[in-house]
Formats: sequence, structure tokens, C-alpha cells
Amino acid sequence: MPTAPLSDLSPISDLQWWGEQSFALGQTRSWQLGSLWLSLTRDLYEWRLEYHQPKRLSEYGLAWRSLDPEEALPQPIKLERYLFAETQAELLLLPRLADRSMVVKPINPIFIPAGQQGQLYVSTPLWLTAMTSRHTDPLFDLPIIRPNDTWFGPDTLKGEVCYATPVFGRTQLAHLPVSGLWAVTPIHFHNRSSRQLQLDRMNLPVDALPLFQSLDNGQLWTSEIEVTQESHTKPPKVRILQHTPQPAGRVRFINPPRNSDGGFFRMFDSFF
Repeated sequence: MPTAPLSDLSPISDLQWWGEQSFALGQTRSWQLGSLWLSLTRDLYEWRLEYHQPKRLSEYGLAWRSLDPEEALPQPIKLERYLFAETQAELLLLPRLADRSMVVKPINPIFIPAGQQGQLYVSTPLWLTAMTSRHTDPLFDLPIIRPNDTWFGPDTLKGEVCYATPVFGRTQLAHLPVSGLWAVTPIHFHNRSSRQLQLDRMNLPVDALPLFQSLDNGQLWTSEIEVTQESHTKPPKVRILQHTPQPAGRVRFINPPRNSDGGFFRMFDSFF
């Protein structure tokens, strides 16, 4: 699929809340992204970030909006200050995938009969990063929706700390809610074994996936994951496909994977 350059960050649709932002000295700009409220202020020698995240998060928050100048952020507010020799007018806001894997647990059991294959579209919440033109590292990197921590592994010694949050998962893309605050990951299952498989939960390696934006409707996408079960006596093979998902259409590249090591991904602790 053709990929458009990131240098053209003009909004594609109402889904796009991010891009290059220009600030005059002393100017404050504020947004509500789902359950995250934030304000950014540019002074001569510092950037100030104020933000609010409620203790009870709205996992399914899909909308965003710019706040009016007189509209205050809810309490309590966290304040972070970033000092510079001199600030520049432009600040680049970008979406990013989570910095850990995301554990997905279907509300209803999913079965894949022997010899069958199927597609599942899963959407996971995004992070927000801010970049200046003179730095490669972000000023800040915070979740738009902060998922809960969880442990994924066969026991307390083998495994990893991940995130767990309710997610949208649909077999038909048209039934998946569209949002600029969530990214869609297609997962294709091949059951080549002689037994029916039941999927209890899976550990989605979003930190190993790149992020793209569809030029057709503005939705954010990741690469497709392919899961192949050859035998019920062996764990499934998991592969991240290098091409962009066909349903995304024309896309532009937004962010590389946080973890580019590749290698083995433990997506399942029970898949039988």
C-alpha cells in the first residue's frame, strides 16, 4: 500500500486531533481527549503541561474537542514544567501505541473449528506524545486512557507486566466504532490443527507494532497480526505482517514501533 509522508500533517477528517500546533508567547491551548483533559502553555523559557485524568476512567471514550479559553480543567490537576534556553512556537502532538502489550479478553468465548480461519478487528487506546523541532525524544508521553496493570504468563515467575482494559473487538470492520483515540489491529487466525480451538484471552504486542493513518477516513491502524495453529500440541505461530492492512486503504506512516527487537511474542497463555 502507498504510504504518505509525515511531513504533511493536514487533518484528514474530524477524527484527527493531533498535528503541528503553533503557540504565541504566553498562549494556552486546551483539549479534552476522551477522559483526558490537558492544557499546554508556552512561555519564553518553558512549556507547561497541566492535565486531569479521573480515577474512574471512561474506557470507551471516543470523542475529542478543543476547549474554550475560559473553560477550566476539572480537579485535581497535575502540573509538569519543561525548561528550555528559549522555546519555539511550534509543538508537534502525535498519537502513539501503548508502551506495553495489551491483554485482550473476549466478553464471549471465541471458537475456531478445525481447518477454519477467521478475522478479528481489535481497537486499543492510544498515548499522546509532544515533540519539539529540535529534539527526537518527546517532552511527555502519557496515556489518553490509562489501562489497568496486569500480569500475563503461565506463573508468577514467567511472564510480563501488561495492560488490561476493555477493548472493542469485532469480526466485521463495519461494526467497529470509529475513533481517533483508538487504533485498529487486524488479527487473522488459521486453525490448521485437528481440534477446535478456544480463545480465552490474548496478549496483543502493540508496543511492537507501527502506527498508520488511513487517508480515506482518518482512522488509525497498526500492522496485521497472523496467528497460525499447526498442531494442538504446540503453541501457535505469531507473525507481524510487514504490509499495511488492506481495509485501511491508502495510509501515511505516523510512528514506528516502540519495541523494534522483533522475535518471539507470547500472545496466548491458554489456546487449545
